Amino acid sequence: MRSRRSLTIAAAGLVAATLALSACSGGGSTTPTGGGPATAPLLTLTSIIEPTSYDPAQANEGHYAPLYQAVYDTLIKRDPDGSLSPMLATSWKWDTDRRALTLKLRSGVTFTDGATFDAAAVKANIEHFKSANGPLVNTLRSVTSVDTPDTHTVVLHLSQPDPALETSLSSAAGYMGSPKALGTKEITTQPDGTGPYVLDKADSVPGSTIVYDRNKKYWGDRLPYDRIEFRIMTDESARLNALLAGQVDVAYFNRPANSVEAKSAGFLTTPYTTGFEGILFFDRDGKMVPQLKDVRVREALSLAIDRDALIKKVALGRGERTSQTFGPDTGGFIPSLEDAYGYDPKKAKQLLAEAGASHLTFEFHTSGVFDPLVYDAIFQDWANIGVTVKRTQWGPGEAVPSMQRGDVPLAYMSLAQGNDWSHIQFMLSPTAPWNPFHSESPKLDALIAQYPTASAKKQVELAQEINKFIVDQYWFAPVMRPVQGLFWDKKVDVKPQAQQVVPSIYNYTPAKG
Repeated sequence: MRSRRSLTIAAAGLVAATLALSACSGGGSTTPTGGGPATAPLLTLTSIIEPTSYDPAQANEGHYAPLYQAVYDTLIKRDPDGSLSPMLATSWKWDTDRRALTLKLRSGVTFTDGATFDAAAVKANIEHFKSANGPLVNTLRSVTSVDTPDTHTVVLHLSQPDPALETSLSSAAGYMGSPKALGTKEITTQPDGTGPYVLDKADSVPGSTIVYDRNKKYWGDRLPYDRIEFRIMTDESARLNALLAGQVDVAYFNRPANSVEAKSAGFLTTPYTTGFEGILFFDRDGKMVPQLKDVRVREALSLAIDRDALIKKVALGRGERTSQTFGPDTGGFIPSLEDAYGYDPKKAKQLLAEAGASHLTFEFHTSGVFDPLVYDAIFQDWANIGVTVKRTQWGPGEAVPSMQRGDVPLAYMSLAQGNDWSHIQFMLSPTAPWNPFHSESPKLDALIAQYPTASAKKQVELAQEINKFIVDQYWFAPVMRPVQGLFWDKKVDVKPQAQQVVPSIYNYTPAKG
């Protein structure tokens, strides 16, 4: 049986949504119950997004995760340290060639609508997830069929081994909704899961506040808060002011200056990194910007960025310089590549001239999630080598869908540095959600094709070859691994979540004493 597995750190990308501020007080006093963990009536969090649909097949990761976790359990749970443990599946086991995963299911669990959670429900969810074409449909690409030998057993059959399948079942692909509701109009606004909370539509205000009340019929250990409220705030100043005023218990900041102010005001934090941020060159075949097809142009744009100055002056030192998208705890990480992308504007100009792109001009969309000073610094660096940027901005909630549709040739983004196969599926394969132009290369495709069936030792070698290829070809221009800006009030204890930019819904407890 394989019910726990150590994993490496990843995170999904940062996203923006509707701006609003609702002025209510934060969490109340705590009350011990029967010698168990302390409980409290209310936990008030901030969020930079809100779900566009509560259909589990449309779920996404990163900042979206706790909003879905409140109402949907996953088959497998991802613990704060990134290890995996039972949730709706009590155990799971691979066959000898890793082309079939058998999961034993928990009994006595019901959905919000009263339907029973069983093997048929899992089969319905897996098939719906694959057919609904949601943002993470790629994570179940290898699953070809689902068998239900008995009421509490399911077998997932795969076309090839998938080293990241268990991880996927602890995220969006593992959310279980009532089969009666899947694909209906109703589930888009009214979730129907087995989770620890239920959505309070009456007290929720679209674009402003999402309210979840305790699920009194929850099958598992109850979480410590009777009610959780998410204030939807895309404006960082609003989040900071709400935290300082005691209107919210926890807030996330992307702008280093806000993190510095929150820390100086006495709010708690634990420094951690979960991903990289930098330039994503989507249009590597030059479909929108023909010059980007030339690797010399991508190299020039990377060489022009003064990473050290950006980290020091804009990020205020809250970041680690990097030139690779594979994280430090992965097999694909190569220490010598950390400084592969230097700062050399003179060479950048020379490369542009050689590529016939001395007067390169393109449109660049910015997101309100990131500090405008980041864009200012990079655009000035590019201007210094003769590149003209036509700056435009996405509206709330537009950035991620736009990028994943392939609307833009390049963008500045923060994304995962997950375990090797998750990273490959997430960013590098031709069908990856963060490869919207479906870039591919015979060499890269061959390396990716070998990975699933290779030995563990060979997988590390392949991951490093893949890493070298994308670094050499400038698929991306990473800038840094940012220190995450999560801050909370002293009346709350918070455990950061490996593989996630913000904590899971299970990681909050009232502070003792």
